[in-house]
Amino acid sequence: MIITGMIQQGGMVISPPPPPPGPTLQGSLSFNGTSQYLSMSPGFSPGSDAFTIEGWFYNTTDFTSRPLVATDQTFGLSLFTTDDQYITLDRYGGNGSVSYSWAPGTFQINKWMYFILNRNPSGLETMYVGVQSSPGAAVTCNRATSAAGNFDPAQYTAGTCIDSYDWSGVCNRIGTYYGGYFPGYITNFRATIGDAKYDTNNSTVSAPSIELTSDAYTRYLMLGAAVTTDSSGIQTVTNNGTVTQSATKPF
Repeated sequence: MIITGMIQQGGMVISPPPPPPGPTLQGSLSFNGTSQYLSMSPGFSPGSDAFTIEGWFYNTTDFTSRPLVATDQTFGLSLFTTDDQYITLDRYGGNGSVSYSWAPGTFQINKWMYFILNRNPSGLETMYVGVQSSPGAAVTCNRATSAAGNFDPAQYTAGTCIDSYDWSGVCNRIGTYYGGYFPGYITNFRATIGDAKYDTNNSTVSAPSIELTSDAYTRYLMLGAAVTTDSSGIQTVTNNGTVTQSATKPF
């Protein structure tokens, strides 16, 4: 006879084995903040679609002009911190930008943080950031408190805006942009084009505590296993300046 969740055999009740644990990261990629970055081919272009770019980052020095993902192509997307409360989304070539902000001092040195840039199919866009309080702790990501910039046309409401741009340029770099380099660690980093992984209307979201996965919309997936590995299988990744693999990770 079958008992809910158990099997009875010869008078003995045998519980089914527990499910396997969720996948965990192998590590992160380490950038020196002065010369190291990754380049991607063919790269990815959000275009006019919904998209989500997200991942863990850990700054070891400061937040002044520190890029996460970027481009050297006209109408391409660059995403970088400007200080300890602002992250700017910029179209390469001076074609528009928006800065998302939180309370001063939100971003913290030598702590893992999770960021999410999310644009839904209607063009409503926002960013979320959360800071890990201690190693392995769960992280709640808070939506930006304000958004301001020169998107045209653009409508700004609290921490959201209408991003109606066609990001037609190729996004092809991680860890560098025209204003500087990233210092620290990045991992569990994913670019999704054609699908929004979060609801822009939510004020908070939870940072993932397991390894991200690839689907039909994934255009790049960094899991910290090897410097030039794209776990989505889309990109050919080139290591510039000897980015290294590290055992440092958020969980």
